[in-house]
Amino acid sequence: MNRIEYIRQEEKEYHDYCYHNYKLFVEGSWLHKPVETVMEVIPLLKGKGNINILDLGSGVGRNSIPMA
Repeated sequence: MNRIEYIRQEEKEYHDYCYHNYKLFVEGSWLHKPVETVMEVIPLLKGKGNINILDLGSGVGRNSIPMA
């Protein structure tokens, strides 16, 4: 396995572990709420019409789900 394959495998294992062992937005979890800075941006987007948000390799979705 080359270095890139190893990194991808480790990333997959990490996210699989998160999805199986943590629930989004459950109080007491590090996934309890999105990052405050992300939430501060949402009001700035109102009134801008249709916008697109790209969530590519950004983790388990704790920031992008509230934005959606």
